[in-house]
Amino acid sequence: MENTKILLLDDREENLISLKAILNRDDIEIYATTSPNEALRIVWESDIAVALVDVQMPGMDGFEFAETLFSNPKTREILIVFVTAISKETTYAVRGLKTGAIDYLYKPLDPYITNAKVDSLIKLARSQREIRDKNKLLENYATIVLNSPDIIATVEPDTGSILSINPSVETILGITPASLVKTSVLDLLVDPAKSSLREVLVKRSFIGGETIVVEDQFYGRLRQPVWLELRIMYKNRLLFVNLHDVEKRKAHELALIDAQTQAEKARKTKESFLANMSHEIRTPLNGIIGLGNLLSATELNDAQTELVSMLRQSSGSLLNILNDILDISKIDDGKFSIIPTSTDLRVLGKGIVDLMQFKADEKQLGLRLEIGDNVPECVTVDGLRLNQILLNLVGNALKFTENGSVVLKMEHISKAATGHSIRFTVQDSGIGMTAEQLANIFSEYGQASENTSHQYGGTGLGLTISQKLVRLMGSELEVNSRFREGSQFFFTLLVPDANEKGSDAKPAVPFQNLPPFEGKKVLVAEDNPVNALLLRKYLKAWQLNAVVVGNGKGAVDQLREEMFDLIIMDTRMPEMDGFQAARFAREELHVRTPILSLSATVLPEEVAQALESGMNDTLSKPFEPEKLHQKIGLLLSTFATPAVSQF
Repeated sequence: MENTKILLLDDREENLISLKAILNRDDIEIYATTSPNEALRIVWESDIAVALVDVQMPGMDGFEFAETLFSNPKTREILIVFVTAISKETTYAVRGLKTGAIDYLYKPLDPYITNAKVDSLIKLARSQREIRDKNKLLENYATIVLNSPDIIATVEPDTGSILSINPSVETILGITPASLVKTSVLDLLVDPAKSSLREVLVKRSFIGGETIVVEDQFYGRLRQPVWLELRIMYKNRLLFVNLHDVEKRKAHELALIDAQTQAEKARKTKESFLANMSHEIRTPLNGIIGLGNLLSATELNDAQTELVSMLRQSSGSLLNILNDILDISKIDDGKFSIIPTSTDLRVLGKGIVDLMQFKADEKQLGLRLEIGDNVPECVTVDGLRLNQILLNLVGNALKFTENGSVVLKMEHISKAATGHSIRFTVQDSGIGMTAEQLANIFSEYGQASENTSHQYGGTGLGLTISQKLVRLMGSELEVNSRFREGSQFFFTLLVPDANEKGSDAKPAVPFQNLPPFEGKKVLVAEDNPVNALLLRKYLKAWQLNAVVVGNGKGAVDQLREEMFDLIIMDTRMPEMDGFQAARFAREELHVRTPILSLSATVLPEEVAQALESGMNDTLSKPFEPEKLHQKIGLLLSTFATPAVSQF
């Protein structure tokens, strides 16, 4: 505790020395002087609690000194004790007390009496100081409460009755404080039955002493609901409640929830649209590609062979556009993965040039591959996506070039501990672009100009998806172009060395030359007549006995009657779809026959739904016959024992 400061004022030095000797204690800090003027300076500058003042002094006596202190608010509370050798007459004592003194000490001083009186004065001074400090604190609290922007109230915990409330209630709720005293706080609520505050009062959960925070809706001006946050504390058998206006925050939260709901609804709508679009386009596209395969297996003259080739090229272009749309959607939804594998860059580059050579020949353009000497043979990169990017860039370059050539370059830039920096460049001598056209070149569904779309065709998706794929691979697709002089698209990838050389792609085998599955019986559920025809032709070529039905119900009826080695089932069919039929077969008929799902969508959700319904594998339309053959072989070898029906 801080020492108590005591002033000793006496015109005789020997009396001060005597008083100091009597009051020599650790809890007292003594200021002593023979000058009343010096004493006035001391009490003004120091926090004096008790003053022992001689009565008879020249210039200013003790009474005048006491009156001076009492007249000033800053020094009025100093406890004054007169020290005197004069008479103890009543009139003399009364005069001293009227000047502000509270007691007398008479000379000669008795040390015991002096110390006892000083002790009591110190206790009294400390008590007064504590009261004064608490009063100031209460005044400060009262000022804070009165001027607080929040509503602050005291509430009776048993009844919820408001005992006091500050003026902010009128600002926030439009109700005068006086009209709310003795009113239940629950009467101000919009819905007391569902109120968090009511639950706190009923359960008396405030008894623990911890601050409880709840939110409730109160009636505001014109009976408009207002959200308030309540901080409730229980002390001295009262509830102290701070009510903070959170209407704006609550409105923001509700708007955010609504936005999230709308975004989720939009996402589901988009997924539904993509699934339907994929199914509606892929189903006939599978028929077109399949019919092209069937035609190519027949005897054709040169003109017919050329027409079939054009048919397959056109259907392939349509499939690429569809895949681009779905890829953009998957990237935007964060459902697209880059999968690095061992990739031979020379084989990849040669494959692109060989594939696009027919396009270059049609336009009588040069197309060549340039690979730097230091480019490693095999690196670890997502070869499938790198191939997709470069195919897009080379295809675009050929599309927009009328004279000259297109060059695909691979250059070794540098080598570091983490791998090789390889720059991939596609350069053309085509129409080029202006600065304005370059600004929007990577925007979705956009092309350099409206004219470009009419003259050269295309959706404008190729560059968009290429940029997105390059970014997923940790780089940026850049472009340099001059109008009517050509363009150069390039990006740099950091790729590690591959541990082993990637396997070369095997040439496609005509479906009629694939190995047979003799004596196996297959149930096919497919509602599209063209796709059903294709499956019959493929399965017959592979010596499989096929029973074809038009929907899931037909498949279930067939499974009740016969046993099969394999079931091939479309997912989307009328009356009963493939998911329902597979689940019924597994759960009701206890069929263990392997089921291959044929789906016209490539969305992960539908693949997961197929596996969850009891199907063993999936194949997306349009499919290559070789891929179907591979899936059939894998399922027949895995489930070698014929399935047994419930009968």
